[in-house]
Amino acid sequence: MKSFAAILLTLTVASSAFAGLTPDQVAIVAMKQSEKSRELANYYAESRGIPASQILLLDGPPGVSLSRTVWDEQLRPAIRAWLKQDDRAEKIRCFVTVWDVPLRIERRPASNPTVVDRLDYLGRTRESVIVELNKILASLDAIVPDEVLPAREPLAAGADLAQATATFESALKEAQGRAKGIDSTEEKKHIQAEMEKAVLAAGGTATLLRNIARQASATQLQPQFAQKLGQIAGEFQGIRQGLQSLNRLPDAVARDGQIIGLLQKTNGLLGVLAWIDQQQQLLSKNETYCSFDSELSLVQWADYPLFQWVPNPWHYKLARLTGENTSTLMVARLEAPTFELAKGLVDKALATEKTGLKGKVYLDARGISYNPATDRPGSYGEYDESLRELAELLKNHTKLEVVFDNEAQLFAEGSCPDAALYCGWYSLAKYIDAFTWQPGAVGYHMASSEATTLRTPGGKVWCNAMLEDGITATLGPVHEPYLAAFPKPADFFPLLLTGKYTLVEAYYRTKPFNSWAMVLVGDPLYTPFKANPALAEQSLPERLRDDAPQEPVFPAEETPEL
Repeated sequence: MKSFAAILLTLTVASSAFAGLTPDQVAIVAMKQSEKSRELANYYAESRGIPASQILLLDGPPGVSLSRTVWDEQLRPAIRAWLKQDDRAEKIRCFVTVWDVPLRIERRPASNPTVVDRLDYLGRTRESVIVELNKILASLDAIVPDEVLPAREPLAAGADLAQATATFESALKEAQGRAKGIDSTEEKKHIQAEMEKAVLAAGGTATLLRNIARQASATQLQPQFAQKLGQIAGEFQGIRQGLQSLNRLPDAVARDGQIIGLLQKTNGLLGVLAWIDQQQQLLSKNETYCSFDSELSLVQWADYPLFQWVPNPWHYKLARLTGENTSTLMVARLEAPTFELAKGLVDKALATEKTGLKGKVYLDARGISYNPATDRPGSYGEYDESLRELAELLKNHTKLEVVFDNEAQLFAEGSCPDAALYCGWYSLAKYIDAFTWQPGAVGYHMASSEATTLRTPGGKVWCNAMLEDGITATLGPVHEPYLAAFPKPADFFPLLLTGKYTLVEAYYRTKPFNSWAMVLVGDPLYTPFKANPALAEQSLPERLRDDAPQEPVFPAEETPEL
């Protein structure tokens, strides 16, 4: 997984860099072979005053899906070369993809040489780890040799981590029990050294540090041991930093070998076993798919791991760090079930900006309980709570009419007139036509499949259906995203309501990941509350304000599928 701990780059942004996207900072991506793609690109450029020189026409056939090979070998290099011309990379902050630009990039093929080589290397290395663990078990069983022990069944080559860990802990405990009967001081020292050697080999420096820390909490640590503890901790931290650097690199056998060497020092053979199992699972699951737009965000980056996601440096939790990032681009898309509807996304955005978005807010929670002390980040409860938090914020700090439902049932058909803003869940790939959308309406439905198509008249996935039904901006996933990929409702909508942020800025300041499944549909420059801000900046939740304290960033573990 491309977790924060593994992939955080030094490329970050100051919060002051978020607001104020202007047309001269926007470029448009269209397909050269598609007349309608070129037409929509020109229409948007003229409508927003974007220079014609900032329209990029890509070679290649129009289509919904793009192979990873074509992206890597053709389109990505072409886009990078275009950005280098005329200093475009210095000023472009946002791309707009239009009609006929591929919607998604498919998985890396299982036959990819890197995948084949890594699976072979990891399989062979895993077998050698089991062999070494069996040697450690034999060394523990040899402690106090005068006692006749029944032969221990060696770990099988396919033994899992839980079995290997339990067997090691059992062998260690038994050896410690036998050692209690030894009277000789010298022999006790020898046995203690042998057991420490086994613990270090199986569990690494991390286990050694935990054991010393436990002893230190129980007794006064002598100065020489305290100094040794500090030295070990410093070495441990240095190795961990090295691991983080390696994990930022694309996956390859050479990288695997270096990671395993460092992991063996920090977490021992059991840690290596855990990492190999995780890598084999990632290779098998092959979650290397993404939306075209999300991968386009990182087109200027050096190579990076493809499994799952990369934390989004524009997100407010990363934006507390100092520096300025011009390498991560914001991306939005102009597409809908018909070409006229796609053009209408621009027209409705421009018209709404003159008067301000008017209408009701519909929020559809599910009544799922949430305990911040026990619920994992990205849990169902956390996102349901975000809807409740948003409803409370709007009722207390805006004049908007809020219709809030905290029951498991969704809004019924025809029950939501004058809808200006919407967020809710969970009706998988089955749009419920509850809404009469106001011109300029913005909303999204949190579920797994809601942007798998944007070009299917009559299609029932939510993004497609809402666009056909009249919404002006929405977002959703092109593949299974895991819940934590969605902007939290209580983050995204408050920023939009201030009128300070364009649609794409509110999205990128609150969406957690890039190189992943999400896509934003709508005019990126759209600022629906520009004329009449609905929420004062001082009423934003503290975490969204420019002077907010640093927060933990993103969950490192998988989050719930939808």
